[in-house]
Amino acid sequence: MRISLIAATLISLNLLTACTKKSTSTPTPTPTPTPAATGFSWTENGGAEIKADSAFYETRYKTIKAYKTGKFIEINLTDGIPATYSLGTSNAVSMLVAGASTLYAASSGSVIITANASSKMTGTFTSAGTGASVTKLDGKFTDIAVR
Repeated sequence: MRISLIAATLISLNLLTACTKKSTSTPTPTPTPTPAATGFSWTENGGAEIKADSAFYETRYKTIKAYKTGKFIEINLTDGIPATYSLGTSNAVSMLVAGASTLYAASSGSVIITANASSKMTGTFTSAGTGASVTKLDGKFTDIAVR
């Protein structure tokens, strides 16, 4: 009788613990940060963003060059170190547009280089000027190649 009572108790305890709801916690995944888009992009007269097919900084000439089918942007600077460069006689932004009768030339604005390390350059530019039906040319470049 005593063995039957112990067996019954053990079976009852087993049934009670077997029915206990187990806690399942699903770990919350850590979001992966989205890396900044690399390359060169710009807007003309505040319009839609245009992304260059190719862009790089040429150390020898201290010049950023960007190409998009039918468009070529050249930014000439006095240096390539992180700094703010005011546009004027020493620093210039220009854009050649296929089929346009004139070249866009900035008369004011600035180029800000925020990083130039590990053969990559990052920064922004704003400009106002005339030519090629453009009066405002603004853009950014992120991790473009330094040659």
